[in-house]
Amino acid sequence: MPEPLFNIEKVHYYYDNRHIGLKGITMQIQSGESLAILGANGSGKSTLLKIMAGLAFPSEGSVTALGRPLTQDTLSSEFAAFFRSKVGFVFQEADLQIFCPTVWDEIAFGPIQLDIPKDEVKQRVEDVLDMLDIRPLKDRQPHHLSGGEKKKVAIGSVLSLNPDILLLDEPTNGLDPRTQVWLFELLDELRRLKKTVIMATHDLSIVEDLAGRVVVLSEEHNIVSDGKPAEILRDKDMLLRVNIIHEHTHRHGDIVHIHSHGPFARHDEH
Repeated sequence: MPEPLFNIEKVHYYYDNRHIGLKGITMQIQSGESLAILGANGSGKSTLLKIMAGLAFPSEGSVTALGRPLTQDTLSSEFAAFFRSKVGFVFQEADLQIFCPTVWDEIAFGPIQLDIPKDEVKQRVEDVLDMLDIRPLKDRQPHHLSGGEKKKVAIGSVLSLNPDILLLDEPTNGLDPRTQVWLFELLDELRRLKKTVIMATHDLSIVEDLAGRVVVLSEEHNIVSDGKPAEILRDKDMLLRVNIIHEHTHRHGDIVHIHSHGPFARHDEH
């Protein structure tokens, strides 16, 4: 088997040196995978994604990325530019990511920071504007855009780097149905292009439609399942335990109804 893109070994993460964010995470990610990291709010999935992006670092354990240890020291060396050109991160909230005066500038920012020649930067921006169908927005101020338009610009600012690995934190958060369909089609196209796509989410529709593999985090911040989407979605008891779906009961006379809630939940009667 080829060397994994990411090798995560016994990673623990603590907030303020006390509060547990991740507990004993061990996993490998291969090139070309489409991976969903599934968990409830507060399970640590966004923290794990940020560690893979080099935006946070383990309190204990180790992470190897692209054949090198991923540490503050290595990301202060010549490896940093190589890593940033290969790994793109899309924040859950687009407002945390966009800051340039125009959409064109926003998409050009990353390649400029990597010292890519001006002609190539211009071509990359033009290609992304067309790929995402946002050319009419190119002279607009990003912060005046709608939520869906901001998400497109945030993704465009990463795609202009042409990364091999795309990390997305809660990519469907706040999107209207039309923009969500657009996003699914884009991610499906990136999969066909053999990009490695890693998504942190609590949205089961992503698991069903886009993931080839699912890693589930519990509210105790550890991995409780790692498998194919169909296996994960069939395991209703596990999804209940990790608070991805929930049940409530009510009584009509002598009949107790148990209702499961979630995109793929079943309604049972007893």
